[in-house]
Amino acid sequence: MDKWKVISQKSIYKARFFEVKEQEVLLPNNKKHVYSIVERRPTVNIFPLTNTHNLYLISQYRVMFGKRILEAVAGHVDENETSLAAAKRELREEVGMWASHWEEISRIEKSASVIKETSHLFLAYDLEKGIANPDAGEDIQLVKLPLKEAVARVMSGEINNSATMIGILLLDNLKRNKKL
Repeated sequence: MDKWKVISQKSIYKARFFEVKEQEVLLPNNKKHVYSIVERRPTVNIFPLTNTHNLYLISQYRVMFGKRILEAVAGHVDENETSLAAAKRELREEVGMWASHWEEISRIEKSASVIKETSHLFLAYDLEKGIANPDAGEDIQLVKLPLKEAVARVMSGEINNSATMIGILLLDNLKRNKKL
């Protein structure tokens, strides 16, 4: 059994969506090591799917990449909010949709070395459209495409956001196994 022990931990920097921490750890060989960790608030990724297996994604300009990214509807889980409540809120805000049925298809850890983040992946179906109300600074365009085409875009590298890739491939697997 691994015998790692956190000796101390301190916050170095705290922002709205993440906190940078420093941990001093006693290793199994009794040596000490300092780790820097970026702890991000939990996120949700939503995959709205029609009964004909058309998937809604969003095209959004991402400043840090300097380009538009094709990705799942996504957002942070607010304090004292469940992941399902956050998913419902984000779908409504970003693309103006409601779903009658929800299923968490996976919970993923998006990094294992420096960044700690859990993302909840949700399938949303039985959809209704309304009016979107995105946050200031969000430039979102709704994109509807067959699930098969979304898989092809993952495989070609056009879709390269990790949570979006995982969600699309999980949906494809569910469809192939007749669970969708």
